[in-house]
Amino acid sequence: MTEKQLEAIATAFKELIGLIQGAGPRDRAELYSRIGLRMTYQPGQKTLKAEVVSDDFGRVYNVCPRGDLNPHVR
Repeated sequence: MTEKQLEAIATAFKELIGLIQGAGPRDRAELYSRIGLRMTYQPGQKTLKAEVVSDDFGRVYNVCPRGDLNPHVR
């Protein structure tokens, strides 16, 4: 990834965090749902497990938008 792409991702996360912090409970739940965030509270251990679950998540690793950059490796 280029520096510009990484900066765009960082900016998007910063904006998302701002939205979440300023959202009411119902809007926050909607935002969490849209990004695939699932949280499970375990009262006995007093812990919160948070994970992002998305069908699209794995596809990031399947295809390089620039194609095969090293054609010599098989």
